[in-house]
Amino acid sequence: MKTKFKQFSLRLLLSAVGTTIIAFGIVCFRLAKLGIDPDTAANIGVSSTFHWYLGNYQLAVNLILFLLVAAFDRTQFGLGTLINMSLPGYIIAELTPILMARTDRWIIHGGLLIQLAIFVFAIFCFSLGISIYMSSRMGVSPYDSVAALFEKKGWLAYRWVRTIQDVLFCIIAFIFGGPLGIGTVLIASLSGYSIQAWLRLYRYVKKSHRSAR
Repeated sequence: MKTKFKQFSLRLLLSAVGTTIIAFGIVCFRLAKLGIDPDTAANIGVSSTFHWYLGNYQLAVNLILFLLVAAFDRTQFGLGTLINMSLPGYIIAELTPILMARTDRWIIHGGLLIQLAIFVFAIFCFSLGISIYMSSRMGVSPYDSVAALFEKKGWLAYRWVRTIQDVLFCIIAFIFGGPLGIGTVLIASLSGYSIQAWLRLYRYVKKSHRSAR
């Protein structure tokens, strides 16, 4: 019983840590000013337009997606879902202005090279956070659950749903002035490979740890 509780607590902690690192990665994307992921770009654009606090708006959007998907499939969700749908928006909203105030001057002075360096670091954090979050197996985010639901029900292939979903959110971000850019394309192109690399490293470390026992 104690072992199961420890394992559950560790997984819950990993989910929270992974989500926090994801949010920090998104903050770094904003500092680099080269574009961010479609979901966050749309949320920032709409919330800024209507003067709605980002954390509250993102929570509301995630709650709507959560209820829509849960009506057809609840198996994808868990405590990690609640962490992921509530925590990032508040971290991004609070941390971004603090870091921008302290770094904007030297980022502008450093030019494109500094922006690219921060962007690469952001990809590092973003993909690491997602891999930790996924490894916890505590439930996926509402945004990620949509494409998985369509594929599970046989309605449409995952890649098509995810593409349509990302394009739709890019359009929303564009309409409402969300922070899109070349970085948005790079995130979509590079994140998958980075996440896969982190997951392989995690499995290797986990396997080595078991062998050492």
